[in-house]
Amino acid sequence: MLAGLEASADTRVFVSLAGTLLEAEITETNGDNITLKRKSDDQSLVVNRKTLCKEDNTYIARWIEQNPDKATGALTTDPAPVPVQKFSLSCQTLPSKSNRGPTGGGERVIELSYNFNLNNREVQRDLQNATGIVITLGRNMMGSDSDLIVLQKELFEVNIRAQSKMVHSTTPIRLTYSQGVGANYGVKSLGYVLIVRDSAGNILFVEASPDSNAKFAKEIIAISEVPCVVDRDFMVKPESSVPASYISF
Repeated sequence: MLAGLEASADTRVFVSLAGTLLEAEITETNGDNITLKRKSDDQSLVVNRKTLCKEDNTYIARWIEQNPDKATGALTTDPAPVPVQKFSLSCQTLPSKSNRGPTGGGERVIELSYNFNLNNREVQRDLQNATGIVITLGRNMMGSDSDLIVLQKELFEVNIRAQSKMVHSTTPIRLTYSQGVGANYGVKSLGYVLIVRDSAGNILFVEASPDSNAKFAKEIIAISEVPCVVDRDFMVKPESSVPASYISF
């Protein structure tokens, strides 16, 4: 999935180990330092390749082979990979929902947010410098049942002492829809996915509703712009439009 994040012949969406994304092109390299020109404003940025994902490092090595005149120094040999340290995490998820409109059908407005109560169940180990990613999902009432709408994507810091908890609440989102009387229209809520990664980018915890969406964590991490329409494998469908008039914050 990440290897396919190429926006054009020259630019690429680079993904850091912290989950941030940057659409840019490589202009030169000096050892492990990679100079990128950001597409949005042509600003040059220097990043260390070791802060980028594995797929980006493969792309960088291929770029150096194809552009030897723009590359100085040599990439350092990566040390042996550090085993992922598993953490014992649990989460109690509490949706906060208000629903307005006639119960028998017609237009309704729902305001929805999620409260994630994350619990570090480790006896002695603190969880530090981790990152939480949460997306809220919806469905276009006039669209295909096979498509989803990623309504919002939030990143937040996760630092939890041993045997302690933290709470993250998503920004409330307001959805309008109609069903049961006349033609269906609007956007209905359809669950969430919560991902927690350590400081190296390793996935420590995933929770989803419906549960089957948990297996698409890597695809969800790669989504860069929301709201957007995705298929059931969480592949973005740029040709599909988001019914933005039925979504507000």
